[in-house]
Amino acid sequence: MSSIAAFSALSVLLVLIPGPAVMLILKSAIARGRGPALLTALGVLTADLVWAGASVAGLTALLVSSQVAFDVVRYLGAAYLIFLGGKLLLTRSGPDLAALTTGRPRSGWRAFREGLLSDLSNPKTVIVFTSVIPQFLHHGARPVDTLVLGAAFAVIGFLSLTSYALVFSAAARMLRNARVVRAILRTGGAILAAFGIGLAVERPAA
Repeated sequence: MSSIAAFSALSVLLVLIPGPAVMLILKSAIARGRGPALLTALGVLTADLVWAGASVAGLTALLVSSQVAFDVVRYLGAAYLIFLGGKLLLTRSGPDLAALTTGRPRSGWRAFREGLLSDLSNPKTVIVFTSVIPQFLHHGARPVDTLVLGAAFAVIGFLSLTSYALVFSAAARMLRNARVVRAILRTGGAILAAFGIGLAVERPAA
């Protein structure tokens, strides 16, 4: 029980550091509203639970042990973030902005998918499950113990992103100036692209 409490405390600190997921929440909240922003958070939660299951099955350890496989995930994640960031940076006034800020039938699925794919292709999430969680497991720990810690990390992250979604969507409702909205989206796009570039050029520790 003490290991769960200690890991939960560390998880809170980890999720409080803004990363790509927070910027995706910002984008969804500003461009689409509270519902899609919450679905983006749900997508990240789903990806975390997938990684938790993969860690129990030993798949994440295999991924990390293969530099080629790990690099593939890293570059895919970097490319996806750069793509999303570039899309926002190229947002213009008029039709482009209107298309982003009006609800479309598949906007909910799109928001969920963005959260899911960004976290599935985030190698830093893999590191949490392969390097951080094992440090909180006692000798002879069962697979369910790994699953519990993984689920705890996922839930804590989801609660954090939900809070961001509520705050950002509340702020978005107060924004009526298209130029302000466009500036926020472009800033978010630049940060997402920067995260992607940083991920692509980052040299893994030897």
